[in-house]
Amino acid sequence: MDGAETAHRPVAVVLGGGGFIGRNICAALRAAGWAVTAVGRRAAHPPEGCRAVRLDFARTGTRDLAAGLADLRPGLVVNAAGALWDVTDDELTEGNVTLVERLVDAVAAQPGPVRLVHLGSAYEYGAHPGKRLVESLPARPAGRYARTKLAGTQLVTRAVTDGRVDATVLRIAVSAGPYAPRHSLLGGIARQLAAHPDTLRLPPIDGVRDVVDVRDVADAVLCAARADGPPPVVNIGSGVGVRLTDAVDELIRIAGPGTRGVRIVPAAPPAVRRDTGIGSQPLDIGLAHRAFGWSPARTVVDALQALWDSVRTAPGGGTAPLTTSAANEESIHG
Repeated sequence: MDGAETAHRPVAVVLGGGGFIGRNICAALRAAGWAVTAVGRRAAHPPEGCRAVRLDFARTGTRDLAAGLADLRPGLVVNAAGALWDVTDDELTEGNVTLVERLVDAVAAQPGPVRLVHLGSAYEYGAHPGKRLVESLPARPAGRYARTKLAGTQLVTRAVTDGRVDATVLRIAVSAGPYAPRHSLLGGIARQLAAHPDTLRLPPIDGVRDVVDVRDVADAVLCAARADGPPPVVNIGSGVGVRLTDAVDELIRIAGPGTRGVRIVPAAPPAVRRDTGIGSQPLDIGLAHRAFGWSPARTVVDALQALWDSVRTAPGGGTAPLTTSAANEESIHG
């Protein structure tokens, strides 16, 4: 991307742009005509045509962050970073709260207008038996992951109320699709299947979840970037519940004939479950349609097919390259 081309395009900065959902957001923004910079605490590998910058927002001072953003001159900042897998409670706070606090301060210090789109989590709602999850429901997060995500959301919404930033929070359902992390349920199963195992090890699987294609999430970010005066919090999901066992069966079917003889055995559950205390109710996505004109365009089968395509054995051997930065992978995204 040369300077002349970039000068005539709106600029977007995506934190966590090398991770699962961030990578898909970068691709969507690039396709829509944005000049995209992917920012990560580790070396990122964003889609072709996107710039990569290494910067740790959770551990860099606000003044330096503000200056770094000013140098990039974005009209849009997307926070697709966060902490979940293989991290301590302190690291959850650092990745999901401290990072957001410093990002909000850095965006508020920009000399020109900047729209901030922060990715929250449907897990922030907690369990509301018998109720559809609408944005007006009180948040009752049970696990530490969900509580730190809610704290990040509240930092953004308070800054909006105080007039410090122009921002919206997208509360994302369980996401599936290309580049799903190996630590996620569906991403991990896809990688096992791609290795042609004799045995498929599955953790305990139960319950119903709202599952949305990550490319629909990326489209929602585009809609939020363009919206005039977006609501402070907007649900982004499929709006329907899917049995996790059905999703796994469908992924095995998509993987093809080579999986028919695979023996399925139970695997040990994770030592720490970040999805503690959530319910099975789907998200109400009516506000997203009214405020953004957004509705999901893809099915769960579409998402699983795209996931499989991203991990299956590539010509010449090996598997398609995937980013597995823990800082950019959240259970809500897979």
